Amino acid sequence: MAKSPKPGSVENRKAHWIEWATGAVSSLLVMTLVGWIAYEAATQDDGPPDLSVTIVNSVGRAGGYLVMFDVNNAADRTAAAVVVRGEITDQNTLIETVETTLDYVPARSTARGGLIFRNDPAGRSRLFATGFSEP
Repeated sequence: MAKSPKPGSVENRKAHWIEWATGAVSSLLVMTLVGWIAYEAATQDDGPPDLSVTIVNSVGRAGGYLVMFDVNNAADRTAAAVVVRGEITDQNTLIETVETTLDYVPARSTARGGLIFRNDPAGRSRLFATGFSEP
């Protein structure tokens, strides 16, 4: 048999308005978070990474030419071990090929890297991603 609280005890007191405000704000935050997670789960694409490579700049250095590039991943999936290949061509003749691997290109973000050519790549180079793995 449960005892009823004594008159004037803490258990008979009404909640302070700060307690109600804290509860209302907390409930609103939790509902917003649950809605946001549900929206992300419903709209996220499960397709493969969408990689594109853009040359940022090219400078001559001792021992070669450094070409800096950005790899943009427009998809909702992260790509790991992204292989970027650079080629210098003279019309249809392949003069030089260099390659590097980026550890990660996160979803909807950009990663930067560099390739070092022995020949001047000005106007004769192209860069592209050749492969990746799923992390």
